[in-house]
Amino acid sequence: MRKVAAFLTVWSVVLFSVLGAADREPSTTLEVTSQPNGVTVWVDHVNRGVTPLTLTDLPAGPHLLRYTMDGYDDVFETVQVTQGAMSRASQNLRRTKGLLLLLTDPKGCEVSENGVSLGVTPLMITTLPVGTHRLQISSAGYQTKLLEVKLEGRTPLRQEVTLMSDSGTINLTSDPVGAEVYVNGILRGKSPCKIDRIPGGQVTLELKADGFQPHSREISMAAGEVQAVDIRLQPLPGTLRIVTIPDGARVYVDNEFRGNAPYDWVNVKPGQYRVRVDMAGHESAARNVTVEQGASATEEFRLVRNTGRIELITAPAGAMVLVDGEKRGLTSTTKRDTTAVSDPYAMDDILEGEHEITVFRKGYAQQKRKVTVVRGETLTLQFKLIRQFIPDYEVTTIRSYYKGVLEFKNDEGIRIEISPGVSQTIPMKDVKKHGYIREEN
Repeated sequence: MRKVAAFLTVWSVVLFSVLGAADREPSTTLEVTSQPNGVTVWVDHVNRGVTPLTLTDLPAGPHLLRYTMDGYDDVFETVQVTQGAMSRASQNLRRTKGLLLLLTDPKGCEVSENGVSLGVTPLMITTLPVGTHRLQISSAGYQTKLLEVKLEGRTPLRQEVTLMSDSGTINLTSDPVGAEVYVNGILRGKSPCKIDRIPGGQVTLELKADGFQPHSREISMAAGEVQAVDIRLQPLPGTLRIVTIPDGARVYVDNEFRGNAPYDWVNVKPGQYRVRVDMAGHESAARNVTVEQGASATEEFRLVRNTGRIELITAPAGAMVLVDGEKRGLTSTTKRDTTAVSDPYAMDDILEGEHEITVFRKGYAQQKRKVTVVRGETLTLQFKLIRQFIPDYEVTTIRSYYKGVLEFKNDEGIRIEISPGVSQTIPMKDVKKHGYIREEN
């Protein structure tokens, strides 16, 4: 009986164990992996650890998994966990990309990282992962610049970069504007202008403009240097030729005597001048004359006569004629007899107006007369001199001596007045000596 009771007891335990096991549900297993490792896994919003990760306590059914890691985009997925089966979940996380807006002066700069081009500015960069990056910014004619940026999440970052030229720059102004600008003989524009990419060292800067003297100077430039240069060009001098009709007038510029026409005035500073020309017997002429820079000009003055003419006859000839006290000459005759009436004696270029005419001859009383000369007309005058007996001539012959006033002399003889109204002709063959009597002091 004891053996039967023991047997029944053992089978009762076994049967109870089997029935108890049948009442429990089978367990679940979820294996989670990622690339990279170390990703935090959230299951139904609960942090369950980092990958690689095995979970055995999840109830069967769907579960929401979230993968998070600094520097990577979050990933979400739904996983179906099956009772009594091995479930697996795996994700490759992508690095989080930053946002960088890059502006440069000058525009059109090449942007690269580790030799890989990212584009040309202005540039919005969306391909770089968050973190620190060293970018190279370059442009022809400028020094390459390294820019270190730190991208944080999706917060946009704005960067402005100014490159320094790898050569010199000149900001040039001039008076006048519009001058042609040459650097080392090469035309680079017209002033005012900005001239960049000038090689370092000594360079020759030249400016040229019509009507102005060319300007040249040496400038020392360094890479990246900016110089402001202002240049005032000097006007080219002009040339002025002054002619008069008739020639020979005296030329005055701003009341300063310059010479006689035709007169060439060179290297004249541009501007306005007062030119006056004077000539005896003509009205003065004056006008303002403008000399343009670098130009040649000719000014012509046609002078108008302001004189008349006096024509006079004296009896006898050989009389001295004075106008306003100034000797003008002797009247003469083609006849041998100097006591004869003179030929007409003409005096031109007598200024219009009133003048005093004086006529005298030795042995005759002096005569004066006030006359009025009219422009362009001839005034005819006659003077009959009154004889005065003043013996001043002597003639010595073989037999005689004569003293009187010389009337005339020629190869044939000498005629003198020996007393008032009485004349004596002496043959030249009889004359031993003759001449004027020297006055003694």
